[in-house]
Amino acid sequence: MRVFIAVELPESLKKEISNIQKRMRDLPDKIKWVDHSSVHITLKFLGEVKEKALDSVFKATHDVAQRFQPFMVEIKGTGVFPKPDRPRVIWIGVGEGSDKLARMAQYLEEELSNRGFPRERKKWVPHLTIGRVKWLIDKEKIRRKVDEEKKTQAGQMKVEFISVMQSRLTPEGALYKPLQRFYLKS
Repeated sequence: MRVFIAVELPESLKKEISNIQKRMRDLPDKIKWVDHSSVHITLKFLGEVKEKALDSVFKATHDVAQRFQPFMVEIKGTGVFPKPDRPRVIWIGVGEGSDKLARMAQYLEEELSNRGFPRERKKWVPHLTIGRVKWLIDKEKIRRKVDEEKKTQAGQMKVEFISVMQSRLTPEGALYKPLQRFYLKS
């Protein structure tokens, strides 16, 4: 099954993300908007994982969760990957708390690598994917719209657990289901 480790969002933030997406929907480009109910912060994408290897993923995630106390995260600003002149992903960023998320992602990378999972090649950047550009028509309009939303404050949340998630691909898009949640130490 396809597996990743993530920070799930509260409903209040998902609603605000939906509002941000609505303000950006007038772009002429063909963009696949992520259903706001599915938006999350991916800490580590594992891809296809055999069911027998899930216990190892659960153990690594538990061990990392126990290194952290609950902490606040600020969701704000917008941007694109990989570059403004070649946008493929539209995202919302993370302000306060991004340093702790980065450490969490780094510890997951180490724990899972020690258990035989491949390391990520790209540098991890805390973000929430809200849209994927399928067909670019006007990169200047995307740039302007993203710039308009750069100062957007979606809100704050308390990170109290991290989740091992299953991703199932369907014609309508990916469906996510938490397999197990691991609470940070209190």
